[in-house]
Order: sequence, then structure tokens, then C-alpha cells
Amino acid sequence: MKNAFISAAHGDIPLDLAIENINLVNVFSGEIYPAAIGIFQDKIVHVTKPGETKLAAKQTIDGQGKFAIPGLIDTHVHIESAMLTPSAYAEVVLPHGTTTIVTDPHEITNVLGEEGLSYMIEASKDLDLRILTFLPSCVPAAPRLETAGADFTPEVVERLMTLDGIDGLAEVMNYYDVIHQDPRMAGIVQAALDTGKIAQGHAPTVSGRDLSAYIIAGIDSDHECRTGEEALEKIQAGMIVEIRESSFSHNMAPIAKVIKDKGYFPNICLCSDDVLASDLLQQGHINHVVRRAIEEGIEPINAIRFGTLNAANRLGRTDIGAISPGRIADIVLLDDLESMHVSEVFTSGKQTVANGTLIRKQTIISPPSHFFETVKLPEIKEEALTITVENSQATKALVNAIEYDYAPGIPTNFLEVTLPVVNGEVQLDSYDGKKAPLNYIAVFHRHGHNTNVAKGVLAGFGITDGAVATTVAHDSHNLAVLGVNKKDMAIAANHLRKNNGGMVAVKNGKIVAELHLPIAGLMTTESAEEFSPKINNFLDRIESTMMPGKNPIHRLIIATLPVIPKAKITDMGLVDVDKQKFVPLILDSY
Repeated sequence: MKNAFISAAHGDIPLDLAIENINLVNVFSGEIYPAAIGIFQDKIVHVTKPGETKLAAKQTIDGQGKFAIPGLIDTHVHIESAMLTPSAYAEVVLPHGTTTIVTDPHEITNVLGEEGLSYMIEASKDLDLRILTFLPSCVPAAPRLETAGADFTPEVVERLMTLDGIDGLAEVMNYYDVIHQDPRMAGIVQAALDTGKIAQGHAPTVSGRDLSAYIIAGIDSDHECRTGEEALEKIQAGMIVEIRESSFSHNMAPIAKVIKDKGYFPNICLCSDDVLASDLLQQGHINHVVRRAIEEGIEPINAIRFGTLNAANRLGRTDIGAISPGRIADIVLLDDLESMHVSEVFTSGKQTVANGTLIRKQTIISPPSHFFETVKLPEIKEEALTITVENSQATKALVNAIEYDYAPGIPTNFLEVTLPVVNGEVQLDSYDGKKAPLNYIAVFHRHGHNTNVAKGVLAGFGITDGAVATTVAHDSHNLAVLGVNKKDMAIAANHLRKNNGGMVAVKNGKIVAELHLPIAGLMTTESAEEFSPKINNFLDRIESTMMPGKNPIHRLIIATLPVIPKAKITDMGLVDVDKQKFVPLILDSY
């Protein structure tokens, strides 16, 4: 029996579709030239020579001289961070030219375990967006230092790595335990390596001998580079550096400054990691990351290679990432390279976007009912938020506060502050240092496995009044409440407890802003178009009434992640990330 694809390529049978009169961006040769693309079923079977812009087929589309690039690939993303379901996510990123993503569903998996993972795999099927699901490696991220809704031991990972729909091991966040050969993390990484699948990395500020140890362990990528120098060291060491532009981390500018004059790097990819639905709508997706690279001086064709061919090579995929015979027909037509404005998108040979608008509705799979009941807490009293000292006669206390925005590459660090004590209770309102005002924080285990509560003090997080509570608290997603007074904090925390998650801001006893996230306390049931105005309204309200400054959501969700340097708080206490050890909140009282 003859191979129909060979026959179509040879011209023995008609092509199904020809996209004529395009300017082909050839990611192999680095050239741009007029051409036409021939498609049979879901594959590209012929690309004309430079200058040949016509091609016979059953259907022809005039590319009108637009630039044809391969479908864009995001090598590391958390769909849940957009606060959307997979189908809603697909509908918002496809019009921006993204045709393949690598997703790590560790947000919902930390809440709902294997059930959450299964839902994300099933909900990612039958979409025009190709979703490659990597198995979460860190459930929880730091098991000695926090408790989540599930616990993925090496034995669990070994079993799940062989499931259909699992394409690799997602970011190995606990780099400390990898480097120091903790048996749990060693077993998790080895379980992935034994399957021959990729193990993705996460290694913020890891350098020198520590970096070599991390690479030797079998992990070859990192998306956490926040400085150009860090990125260059990792590139030189042979790592895949995934340059990130997210809603919270803007890493292109410092990295581009160091690499832009050094030519083409085969081991650079692009990722979005955590991008809110509102930013996806307003800014774009990987096309936005490519645009930022071009704006920072990287040659356009190299920036496009980073988001296409390099990404495919990193994934070991020879069927995507380029416009050439034998590749899946994921093709994007751009009005111009500098703006990366997407006009048409074809996925697996079918047109999904026309004139920038999605024309193929995506399949929706709803989660089971118990996914809407994941905040398992008793009523929270004001006294549960009080910070006390053991010395009943003390009038002052030396306190370990968590300082936000400490330095480039180091989002948080510890800041020692001396505070007054009244009747055994630490008072924050008299602090007038450079990171004023101080804020309280409390983290409540919300998954029903224990009654853990940890309390702390924040510096530079910028809440000037009231309180904000959230069940989006990376990555165990316990309930965190931050604020300046205990009354508003208790109201905010209890509101989320009753409403099964989300984000809420309370001032003077009243709710001033809210984001309802009913699915696992992380995601909405709405589309990006429906939900984005609510995100913008939430941000506007809290910025104008109680939390001025940039990145308010980042400030809410960053304090609880014990694998990002250097100071964090979990449901079990304060954590020194570099040492992966607990540290005391009260250093001294007198």
C-alpha cells in the first residue's frame, strides 16, 4: 500500500490545502523569503523553493505576503495560574499563535492529588492547543517543611510516570534536596529518568559546584534565571535556559542584555510560567515573549527560533517547531515580525484563527462536584492571628520578618526588626523603617489533613490597611491571610472558608474586592473574556484602597513558596530556603 503523505508530497495526489504568497521564516537557515506551503491531512508535505509562491491544492489560502512562522511553543507553564480551565486557556492563547504548551499541573495536584492530575489530562484532550502534561515532581515542593493536599512519593511518581498523557517530569523545585542527594528527591528524579522522559528544572540562584551537581542529577533546564549573569552561566554549562516573561517575573530584559550580541543560542527557549488571564488577553502569550526579546535587541529570527525550533528540539520533537516536510501543520501568519501580531493560525492542518479571532470552539470538560469544596477549615478566630512571646514581662521583641523584593534574583530575605510587646503580644503599628508598614501573615492548612497554623511578619509587602486572604498560595495552596489588623484578617479568611476559595480584600470590616475561584480554590469556570474584567477590577480596587504599588497579586502569593530564595512561611512555620530549615519567628524578647 502506498503512503499517501509521500504521494501528496510527490504530487501524485492533490494537496488538501496550500497557503500561498507568504514570506517564510525558515528557522533552519535563518532566511526569510517568498514561498508557499503544501498541507495534506495534518502534515506539511511540501514547501516551495524561494520565490515560488503558488501551489495547486483542493483549497488555497492567499497569505497576502504575511510572515509564516511555526506554531509557538511554551516550554513551561501552569494553566491554573491563569485561573482558567484548560479549554478556556486554549481559547485565549491560540489567537496569539501558541499551538503547543508544556504544562505542569502542580497547582491543582497539590490540592487534589491524582484526581486533580487526571482532570487536567482529560480536560486537555480534544483541543486545538497541543497540551503536553508533565507530572508534578513537587507535591508538596518541600515535604519536610509544608503539608499539601497530597503527597507524591517516589513510589507514586514511578507509577504515574508511565500513564498515558504524561510526557515528562515537571520542574524539580526542591533543588536543595537534589544537590544534597535526599533519598526522596533522588528517587523521584530517577523514576523519570528510568522512563527516558525529560526532567525539567527549577534552580534559582544555583551556581558553581551546586549547579554542576544539579545537572549531573539528570536535570537540564531552568526557567528561574533573573539576571543575565545567572542565565549565561547556565547556558555555558549546557543547560536549557527558558527565558520567562510572566505576570510576575520579567526576565527578558536582564538576560537579553547579556546574550543579544553573542549570536544564536540553540539552548534557549521561551516560557510564560504564570500569566493571569487578563494579561494573556491584553499582552499575548509566547508571541509577547518573542516581542519582548526583539524589543531588547535580539534578532527577530533568533527570537522566533527560541519559541519554535529550539523548543521542539528541547522536547525531543521532530514533528513540530518548523515549517518543513513531515512536520505537523502548526503554522502562524504574522502581520509583521516586530509586533508579533497574529493574523491566522493553523493547527494540525486546520485553520483555528482567522483575522486574529478564534473560529473553532474548544471542548469543555467540567470538573467533578467535590472540586468545588476544597477549603476544609473550622471558623477562624481573631486570637488565632495573635503573635505572642513566652516572656510575659517583655516589652520588646526581636522578630524575623520576611522582606519582599530584597535584591535582583532574590525575591525575599529575612529582616530582623525590633517591635514593642504589650501584655505578651507583639505590636506592628509602631514600626517606621524603610519597609514600613509591617504586615501580619497567617497560613492555615486547608486540605483537611491537619490543623497547622503558622504566623509571621512581613516587610515591604505593602498592605497599608485592612487585609487580603487567598487560597492561591504557591505551591501547597493553603489559606494565607495578610493584613494590618486581626479583625479584617479573620473576616477575610472566614469569607474564603465559606466560599471555597479565591482572593478577597477586606477593609473596615467590609469586603472591597473579591475574585471567586471555585475550582480547587484556584480556577474559575468562566472564559478569559468573562473573567479578565474581574481580575482588573480586583487589582484596581486593592491598589487604590489598601495595597498600592506594582504586582499586588505577586506579593500575596509569593510568601508561601519554600523553594524560592530566601525567606518563606508555610503552614508549618518560617523557612530558610537556602538551608531548607525552619527558623524562629521570635529571636529574642526582653
